[in-house]
Amino acid sequence: MISFGKHKSGVKNSIVMTVLTVVIGLSSAQADDFTQCSQSFYGGIYPEFTNTKLSNNTQALCMDGFAVMYSGVSRTPLWSAEYLDRKRLRQAKEIDREDSFHEESRLPKSARASLSDYSGSGYDRGHLAPNANMATRSQQYDSFSLANIAPQSPRNNRYIWRNIESATRYLTQQYGEVYTITGVAFTGKKTKQLAKRVLVPSHFFKAVYIPATNQAGVYYAPNDESERIDVISLDELTAEIGIDVLPVLDSQTKSQAFDLPLKAGDSSDLPDEPVEEPTWMLFVWAILEWLLAQLQA
Repeated sequence: MISFGKHKSGVKNSIVMTVLTVVIGLSSAQADDFTQCSQSFYGGIYPEFTNTKLSNNTQALCMDGFAVMYSGVSRTPLWSAEYLDRKRLRQAKEIDREDSFHEESRLPKSARASLSDYSGSGYDRGHLAPNANMATRSQQYDSFSLANIAPQSPRNNRYIWRNIESATRYLTQQYGEVYTITGVAFTGKKTKQLAKRVLVPSHFFKAVYIPATNQAGVYYAPNDESERIDVISLDELTAEIGIDVLPVLDSQTKSQAFDLPLKAGDSSDLPDEPVEEPTWMLFVWAILEWLLAQLQA
């Protein structure tokens, strides 16, 4: 004989277990969110932490046009990933800039940065995935999320980093497509904070992989007014920051630093873009081909 009390208790326990399962499932879904934007990563494989301490309180975010690994500890992204090709950059040129810096509503309030954190700080709100790479208004809006922003030295952001972003777009035009991982590092002994909340990175980096040549290199710059920048290998970057940003690549590609340009080259050096035939012309060609086939039959 089963008592009602025990049955009631069993139902209650069952409900609790169901709720826990749902919560765990939601957490797992958030952690695996990159499956929804795998096109941002070469081979669909996203960066791996070699220093597991960095993974504490992180959140994967699929944005429109790029992907972000956000840290609730630093209240900045650790990195943003993009896939760039000529078509995307051609579309991006047609969109003028509309600033729309905003908090990321998908993040818990306790973990997200706010606009007031940056107010009067002396640091720029530096994009990791840059606005100039965004091909639609939706992508542009997402690029202004504070989940894609980190405190950046004004001179670094407006001069050095601007040149690097232009050079990366030039490489995309030259080779047809590139994958980039842009991120921040906290390697200094003392870390500054904005409003005692947002950590200021010691360095910014941009890793660039060119599938056409199977070559990769990394722009690595201190987050200061020095205008210094180094080009290093992926292996050197991993040793510095504790993240393997392109784990799918072979060891030789990771160990050798591609000689990345520090400025965009001359546009006359770029290959001519293929001219797309109008749809009506393709239709006419299809009819002519059909008529020729009928005559030969």
